Amino acid sequence: MTDIVLICAFAFVAFFVKGVVGAASAIVFNALLLVALALGYGGELTLADGLYWLAIADMFSSTVMWAAMRREVKFEPLTSRLLLGMIPTVAIFAVVLTRIDVLWLSLLLSMAVIGAGVWLASRSRDVPADPEKVDRLAFPTGLLAGVLGGLFGMAGPVFFLLLHGASSDPSLFRRRAVLVTVVTNPVRLISLVAFGAIETRHLEWFGWSVPGIVIAMLLGGWLHRYVKPRPFRVVLGVLVAIAGIGGLLRYAI
Repeated sequence: MTDIVLICAFAFVAFFVKGVVGAASAIVFNALLLVALALGYGGELTLADGLYWLAIADMFSSTVMWAAMRREVKFEPLTSRLLLGMIPTVAIFAVVLTRIDVLWLSLLLSMAVIGAGVWLASRSRDVPADPEKVDRLAFPTGLLAGVLGGLFGMAGPVFFLLLHGASSDPSLFRRRAVLVTVVTNPVRLISLVAFGAIETRHLEWFGWSVPGIVIAMLLGGWLHRYVKPRPFRVVLGVLVAIAGIGGLLRYAI
């Protein structure tokens, strides 16, 4: 029962943040999970179990967002090149997730969470980069994003930098991000299912957490108009980075 309570509580916070800022659900969930495990409050919940559940929840949330925006979301050269790099590495590193030693997985996730927290806190609305440069970077960016996406469901900080540099139009940025996630999340989940990682308990946890996810996203979306994105991201980024450091301290003491 402790597992279900933790999953539902972390899911509500993570997807509330996604409702407010349009992203970062995986970053927040992973940060909360690291802290719970580091403090010994995880019960029987393991890091791998949390990441497997997250693969299901992310596919659900991205599909819901795509369904709401399907008339606006379209493939284009930039996102196609990005996905060309992401799809194979997401699939490969999702399989690596099922084979990697839990100690290395924890250390890698802690460092990735710290980096994501720094990214959130320092992210700004820069002038778009040179279009030709952005196009050249799309494929290699996709390769790197796929590594973090396959392992931790946290491709966002990498490919968001590319999309953010490609356009200052928030609506275009959001449409591109939705397209990328709705394509790559099923790839990750299918890879995990194919290698036997997803079990009945992960589906049960997801079933329990669905109402909280939906309510949290709706609440976050409603509050979005009242929250100033930049200060919110800074505070969130600092908290996430601290959580990542807490995850590292688990192995230092």
